[in-house]
Amino acid sequence: MPESSIRITINAALDWLQLRFQERSSWNGLTIIAISVMALVASPLIKYAAWIGLGYGAWLLWNKNQPS
Repeated sequence: MPESSIRITINAALDWLQLRFQERSSWNGLTIIAISVMALVASPLIKYAAWIGLGYGAWLLWNKNQPS
């Protein structure tokens, strides 16, 4: 008996998800969530890249190209 109630619950959840994925607002929401997660994950990496870029830019300013 408990297995059938679990299956009914799972089937109801899957049906609900399938209906939601047919709506455009669900796709918009998933896109916003994905971009937000990527920004949160990449945030520390962006800081390191910015520091490397600042250092490299300062190094390029300090060392002039010598004419050949």
